[in-house]
Amino acid sequence: MKRTVFAGRIVLPLLIVSATFIFLACQKTEEVQTVDEEIASTRKPNPPSSQPLYFNNCGSPNISGTFVMGTPANVIVTLNYVNGSGASYSSFTSTTVNGIIMTAPAGTLNRGAGSIRFTARGTPIAAGYFLIPVSIAGGTKCNLPVTVVNAGVTESTGDPGPVAGSTGTVSFTYQNQPVIYETVRAADGKIWIRQNLGSPRVSLNSIDEASYGHVFQWGRWDDGHQVPTSSVITGSAALQNPSQIAPGNPAFIKSQVLNAAWWGVGGLSTDTWSGNLPTAVNGKDPCAALGAGWRMPLAADWQNIINLESISDTYTAFRSNLKLPAGSYRIPQTGIVGQSGDVGRFWTGTPEGGSAVAVFIDNAYGLFISPTERGLGLPCRCVKD
Repeated sequence: MKRTVFAGRIVLPLLIVSATFIFLACQKTEEVQTVDEEIASTRKPNPPSSQPLYFNNCGSPNISGTFVMGTPANVIVTLNYVNGSGASYSSFTSTTVNGIIMTAPAGTLNRGAGSIRFTARGTPIAAGYFLIPVSIAGGTKCNLPVTVVNAGVTESTGDPGPVAGSTGTVSFTYQNQPVIYETVRAADGKIWIRQNLGSPRVSLNSIDEASYGHVFQWGRWDDGHQVPTSSVITGSAALQNPSQIAPGNPAFIKSQVLNAAWWGVGGLSTDTWSGNLPTAVNGKDPCAALGAGWRMPLAADWQNIINLESISDTYTAFRSNLKLPAGSYRIPQTGIVGQSGDVGRFWTGTPEGGSAVAVFIDNAYGLFISPTERGLGLPCRCVKD
């Protein structure tokens, strides 16, 4: 018995020591492996970072042709890209949107910048403004804007007659596409477009979302920033007014900090929305695209037409000759697009200090014309003297 106990006493410590040794040995091995891995990782160069391919003219594509409701389309759309990898890409076919399909054959990307030609085919089902998702080689998706015009309007019929309420049409190029807008002789005797810029049709009612159109920052023109889905960048000390924006920059510029939108610094009461070039210090009037005599209405023009057309709320705004919808807006601090069925908002061409004057047709607080931040995105109308 003693020998057995003695043997047990001897064996037990040996087992413990052996187990401890094995554990320590394993632990040491793991530590060595970890150190080796850390050393090895410091010797491996990090792979170069790559930016995804994206189309920098998505909001303002080059379109050759017109989309007409009920008419088969065969339209070429050219999109310019950056961050090309030089690799090949597969053919592309979009989902069907309003009867339209976008396709592109397989090809090879340039290294850096380049362009891709898409073909839009199909028969548009309805008139309106539509977005077709497009993506190549896993790049950033482009929601390609397409405007389909009504088959009943094929060419301009000229200015309206002299009687208030008579209508006409105006043809011009918008977003690199030929468009035809309805015009009206309003109660002030002037000719107004009956659609917001970017809208494919006259409003059917005050909350007709398809007629809301685009939302411009004050002092900017048709460069793509006004499309509700355009990219958003942050303003800086070197990006405070239109003279500092490169031609063709399609981004909506948000403020650096709360309540300090772009143009919040440097905006002057002498600024106007009437520059003739994209690089003009005072900005380019987007209404100039409609032709001679067209311009942004000033605050005085709006006040006069509001009085003469008896506009007091969104209901009377829609019932007026101008067919004004409640519309949408874009927040200057975030770039988020909002909609409100009980407030209509429109820019005027009138500056005030570092701000600009806008029209607010508010069912809750009444109608008022007041200065606001120039970085706000609002709908625009045009007037012809």
